[in-house]
Amino acid sequence: MRLILTTIASAALLMAAPGLISDAFAHGGAYRGPAGEVPPDSREPSDPPPPPEGGGPTTPGGETGGPSTGGGDIGGPSTGGGDSGGPSSGGGGTAPTSGGGGAGGPSTGGAGRPKTRKKSIGYEDWTFWWNFNKDDILQLKSAIKRTQTGTGTAVHVFGKGKKTGKVKTATDAAIQEEIVPALRKMLTEKKLNFDIQSAAALALAKIGDTTVVPDLMNMARNRRKEGADYHNVVQESAALAIGLLQDDSDENVEFLMELVVDERDEWNSSFVRPFAAISLGLLGGEGGRYETTYEMLMKILARKENKQDIKPACLVAIGLLGNEQAVPDLLFMLENEKAKKGAKDDLNNIELSFVVQALGKIGRPGTDEDPSAVIDALEKALTAKGKKKADKHVRRSASIALGQIAPQADAKQQGAIIKMLKRTAKDGDDASERNFAMIALGRLAASEGIEAKTRDTIVGALQHYLDKGKPSYLAQPFAGIAMGLVGRTMSSPEEAVRKPLRLKFAESSKGDPRARGAYAIASGLVRDTLAVPELIDVLNDRGADKRLRGYAAVALGMIGDGNAKEAIRATLTDDNDRDLRKQTAIAAGLMGDASVIGDLVEILKSGEESQYILGSVALSLGQIGDERAIAPLLAIATDSEKKYPDITRALATVALGQIGDRRDVPVLSRVARDINFRAIGRVPSLTELLTIL
Repeated sequence: MRLILTTIASAALLMAAPGLISDAFAHGGAYRGPAGEVPPDSREPSDPPPPPEGGGPTTPGGETGGPSTGGGDIGGPSTGGGDSGGPSSGGGGTAPTSGGGGAGGPSTGGAGRPKTRKKSIGYEDWTFWWNFNKDDILQLKSAIKRTQTGTGTAVHVFGKGKKTGKVKTATDAAIQEEIVPALRKMLTEKKLNFDIQSAAALALAKIGDTTVVPDLMNMARNRRKEGADYHNVVQESAALAIGLLQDDSDENVEFLMELVVDERDEWNSSFVRPFAAISLGLLGGEGGRYETTYEMLMKILARKENKQDIKPACLVAIGLLGNEQAVPDLLFMLENEKAKKGAKDDLNNIELSFVVQALGKIGRPGTDEDPSAVIDALEKALTAKGKKKADKHVRRSASIALGQIAPQADAKQQGAIIKMLKRTAKDGDDASERNFAMIALGRLAASEGIEAKTRDTIVGALQHYLDKGKPSYLAQPFAGIAMGLVGRTMSSPEEAVRKPLRLKFAESSKGDPRARGAYAIASGLVRDTLAVPELIDVLNDRGADKRLRGYAAVALGMIGDGNAKEAIRATLTDDNDRDLRKQTAIAAGLMGDASVIGDLVEILKSGEESQYILGSVALSLGQIGDERAIAPLLAIATDSEKKYPDITRALATVALGQIGDRRDVPVLSRVARDINFRAIGRVPSLTELLTIL
């Protein structure tokens, strides 16, 4: 990832509040992993670099080996391979430091005596999966709509005494008359900081303002009538914004195709081409348009490319297009490690892992000639030994893909898939492969039309992993989340799902708070009202781990018990921890509780808080989406008197786009859902794409 803190003001902000840096990535993004606590030696060389947040990562986590702060195309070279990497230099942003945070790891105390080593977070941790998939699962906008009465214009009372009322979703008039004109001005303003301009482009795209397409095209091409060139980040955001608009006109599709095939030298360090490819996938296509788009993507895959990002992006696009006509070609790629016969370049292991992910996104079990061809190919990837053994990234993607394909399979095929996934969850080569298999089982058991007997078989397996999964701090949380995915679709999940999760949450009170957070989220997924009292106790405990308190808040929001409102409100308005505040904002939004809006708005208006707090409040208000946040957010975003640093203005702009987005689920969640996030480390454009809010 490329940090956007490049201005003097932003550098000063970084020194004053290093915790904000995880929200300070280009294109209005935020780091999706656990808050800055990935120790360097929990990474493979191909993993994305952790953010240099807080006190910095410590040692070690997961099941991986030596430290590495870079890898692939991100930063400098790294040494080592497999699941362990030697020390390396480079990497996105600032190099990790020792100590700090809550990640644990060895440290010295007293007279130099080493303290007891604690388990540290690694990329095998459940929180990575959750942060990539939560938008699709929570569907915050939809949840807020369900809590509203009538037209959503309930009475709101603020000030002294009891605060009542529902969240007031921004009206079309407020969006079009207040937000859109301001964003349009920012989009074309000369000498505006590139982070703010980039955020404005993406915000207008989320709102669906198609009138800015000509401006976006000029930005992506880097054309100005006069003045300086657009920054790379602005060009890239413009290419992506055209896809986020969801306007699949011939003009837009043809323009994006032109960007994808353009190999101009100045774009070698740019994400314009891969972002344009993703946009094509997001726009979809039918009939002749699909054929033309697909032919172009295949052309890129078959030719030799200097830009390593572009082929994975094209494969993601093929998966997003979702057309089963691509299945035979994808199977050929997986078998022959080439895009087609006579291709000038072989596909590497990272690219092959995206081939598998495309097969999963499309979801077809086989071809017309062989109805189980895809299942068989994925089984081979998971079980082949010796020289034919598939790369770890391919195997991880295969575990995920089987869960995506299984709902479209017949009963016999599902039986074979369940057998494969259970074997992988138990005996897979590494933790991520096993964990992804558990989630895949949960996805299958939660799918529509699944037979009760099949679902019960899967739940039984997940119960076993919840109790006996090894290592416990990695496997058991994934089993809990998988059980939560199943339980939310069951009519009577008490004995099979809710009770085991509730007991696991209680018995883990003295253990790893991250693992306990998984059981909290799982109880939220199954809306377990019996879990509410203990979840409230955790949220109210200011001495408890802040991440755990945040997950307890989200769980309470999903359950929707009115008894939790006061605890959520108090934490949201009183606690200055950015991540905890965002989590409680999500909880308040899920419950439709507008009582916190007045307090948060007053924080923005006061001008007395640090830029760190103002940024966290802005994003919290964007999450909730209440109309009354528009004016104070606009005051920050359009600040012409330099009262606020550019990063704070950019975050306020992001929040305005969130408020104006009418979709129940953000468009980019289609990319993030069930992504093999362990494979994106060598694809910087996708690493950054998946940070965008």
